[in-house]
Amino acid sequence: MSEQKMGTQYAREICEIFNEIAEKTEVPAIKDSLMALSSDLESIHKKLYFKTQKGTEDMQKMVADMEALKDKLLVCKDAGEAETMCAPICGTLEKVIKHVKTMKVRMT
Repeated sequence: MSEQKMGTQYAREICEIFNEIAEKTEVPAIKDSLMALSSDLESIHKKLYFKTQKGTEDMQKMVADMEALKDKLLVCKDAGEAETMCAPICGTLEKVIKHVKTMKVRMT
């Protein structure tokens, strides 16, 4: 029986990829940005819960996108180019993190 991954497991994978890139990149701005995002995501990953399959699929796509982007970022020496490559994924994650941090829990 195969184990199906949940959105929170994909969030952990994203953190691992970010940490790996940050450790190996030569672009300080990207290193700082990815470390900050990884730290934020790690602190809230247990709160992430995706009610729909779409939420999990979005995280799955983000992991695949980061895996594809990882090699390009590791060889990139230009800060502007690296930031342009990271902008879409980082922007999406920043929105998710902000939403989770400001989310109100309602008891019913």
